[in-house]
Amino acid sequence: MQKKLLLTPGPTPVPEDVLAAMARPMIHHRHPEFRSILGEVKEELKYLFQTKNDVLIFLLQAQGPWKVQ
Repeated sequence: MQKKLLLTPGPTPVPEDVLAAMARPMIHHRHPEFRSILGEVKEELKYLFQTKNDVLIFLLQAQGPWKVQ
């Protein structure tokens, strides 16, 4: 089997467990499992930013960052 490489900002070897996770079906954003994962991510972000306040996540596409300015 050919070894997979992540080419940004690498090349970086991709571990087998990461490849397996990427091969799993996507979770729809309206599925209860997604809501659970998002809750966990928000809690981890609170720890990362050392805050007890709510963490807001903005999803932007294409020129989204320019529109925020």
